[in-house]
Amino acid sequence: MRHRCSLEAHQCEDPFPRGRPIYEDASTVLYEVDGKEHTLYCQNLCLLSKLFLDQKTIYYDIGGFLFYILVVKSVVDGQLAFNFAGYFSKEKISVEHNNLACILVLPPFRGQNFGQLMIELSYELTRLEKTTGGPEQPLSSQGFHSYRSYWRRALMQALLGQSHSVEAYLQRSSRAMGAHTHKWEEKQRIFSLGRLSRLTGIRIEDVLFTLEDLGLMQFWRGRHVVCIADETIRKIASEKRIQLGQRIDHGGFLVSCDDESDESDCDDTSTVHSKLSSESPNDTASVGQEDAA
Repeated sequence: MRHRCSLEAHQCEDPFPRGRPIYEDASTVLYEVDGKEHTLYCQNLCLLSKLFLDQKTIYYDIGGFLFYILVVKSVVDGQLAFNFAGYFSKEKISVEHNNLACILVLPPFRGQNFGQLMIELSYELTRLEKTTGGPEQPLSSQGFHSYRSYWRRALMQALLGQSHSVEAYLQRSSRAMGAHTHKWEEKQRIFSLGRLSRLTGIRIEDVLFTLEDLGLMQFWRGRHVVCIADETIRKIASEKRIQLGQRIDHGGFLVSCDDESDESDCDDTSTVHSKLSSESPNDTASVGQEDAA
């Protein structure tokens, strides 16, 4: 700007970051901003993303969207500072159950897995709402590769019993089954596709696509099943360079979270018959398609 008065006129006196914090870990904080309450702020976010996303089309009609702002913590002159790294948005009410409409990571912060972090956070928020979802279609080429990478990692962790939600579910199932657990079931994890979808928050069609993409889905006795050893899953992860491990800190959520799944989980016809025993190479994970519809 050429004149100081122009600079002063464009200075924002409102506090930053804006909105309510819903997640915080050692290096990042996620804020939720309502597009209806902070209209101008969210419009500016959309216009900013237009500089980097050619397919961005919505700029002003943003009252029906929630915006999630990712800021990175840093220390400047001994004081804690927040740097805007990116954001993602989603519709408040989506008929197609989309949990993400737009995602942006600013160039200085790319290559640091912040995109994967925001994708994982969007699915975790979906799972906390006890529903399933996915990105708004169609996906760009870069978006497709990012989501395929997350789907692969999330589902392989679930099949290995390493997902936070799956671990909690296995513990509940073990307590519920009690003495009804047989010896042959002690080293198995059995899921229906519907349950696997609910535990990860990923839509069933995306679950099916990912399992087929990894070569884990087979057709047996009139239905699709997965029944392989843990060591085979780890081998596939190594061959395809899938880095297992969650990027988020589940203790960092500042919103109400009920880890105990709703009672409908207990009524599912396809249940986990035993608890996890990850030390044994003979552990298996099985998936059936009974309640995929």
